[in-house]
Amino acid sequence: MSARETYTVRRLEAGFSMVELMIAIALSLVVTLAVISVFAGSRAAYRSTSGVAGLTDGGRFALNFIQQSARVAGYVACTEAPGQNESTANNQTIVLNTGQDVLANAVGTLAYDFRAGVDGFEASGTGPAAGAVTVSATPTVDGNNGDWAPLIDPAFTSGTTTQVKGSDVVAFRESTGVTPAYLVGAAIVPGTPVTTLQVNNTAGLQVGQIAAISNCALAVPFQITGITPGQPGTVSFSGSAGVGPGNTGTPLELPFMPGALIMPLTTVVYYIGVGADGDSALKRLDLNGANGPGVFTDEEIVPDIENMQVLYGVDTNLSLTPGEYVTADAVPDFDQVVSIEVAVLAASPPGSSSGPPIAGRTYNLLGTTVTAPTDNRIRQVFQMTIALRNSVN
Repeated sequence: MSARETYTVRRLEAGFSMVELMIAIALSLVVTLAVISVFAGSRAAYRSTSGVAGLTDGGRFALNFIQQSARVAGYVACTEAPGQNESTANNQTIVLNTGQDVLANAVGTLAYDFRAGVDGFEASGTGPAAGAVTVSATPTVDGNNGDWAPLIDPAFTSGTTTQVKGSDVVAFRESTGVTPAYLVGAAIVPGTPVTTLQVNNTAGLQVGQIAAISNCALAVPFQITGITPGQPGTVSFSGSAGVGPGNTGTPLELPFMPGALIMPLTTVVYYIGVGADGDSALKRLDLNGANGPGVFTDEEIVPDIENMQVLYGVDTNLSLTPGEYVTADAVPDFDQVVSIEVAVLAASPPGSSSGPPIAGRTYNLLGTTVTAPTDNRIRQVFQMTIALRNSVN
């Protein structure tokens, strides 16, 4: 064995020196720290990207839901909301719809007042005229109906809804998407009042629903209190259905010929409330939801929506275009509203952002200054102008 081979064998038998071990450990630590750094950076980037995606989706979905309801607001069977629309001909105002309303105590209620296709309530302290609101990091339910103007139905704030202070409330009233029933049999004419309608089919109707009969010029809302199924079948609207407003007992006296439509109606209300995770969310009340016809169903539809402001485009000169945009408490008559502007403040999901908390961030929602809570979440304002098609045609 040569001297070189002998040295190599002895070297292997002796192992690594302390210096060599320290160098190996140091190199391993450097590699490990590099791997951890890359992983942490990738994870932070993923969380940030997911947060931005969640923020964008939330704001877009919120406006899309509101837009879908606003587009069909005021559509009552084949006409518009009773008393809502006017047009001009030969410089004279022609009322297109003067429908009788046989619902009991419906005027002024959030759920059953079908006089106009849109209704709104301005949160106190907000609005373009120096309005300001601060979003709470832990939102709480506001049970004071006086915090909205016009004064909101106390049933809204005293029920199971979770509305928070500082956000507007907007309501849309319209027909549902079911296939309508049609009046058959004898015509309904003044002087022969009735409280029962004979229809071709009752498949799309339920006891407790708010419905309307319409001849495409006049529409009368009522609550269905009884159904006799069949082809033809009958629909009754006398007394109470056990839920909702019931009927006044006033018989139907407006003229309706065979072929008149009978369609269920609904009210959809959008508001900002406390979500399932304790943060603010866009919520919706639906009069024909899972709780059954004639009763509001409250559901969360978009999480992490922290504030909503709404302005109403009022037709001030009978041109079917908005002459000015005002807050709900400044609308002279919701029959004159032809469009709305909606702005929402969306936040990224909790935990989706890194970095230190930031205090004092403000956002402009249609002239209202909204101050965000101190945190590191990403926020963005989403805004849309929506024409109320059944008010401008």
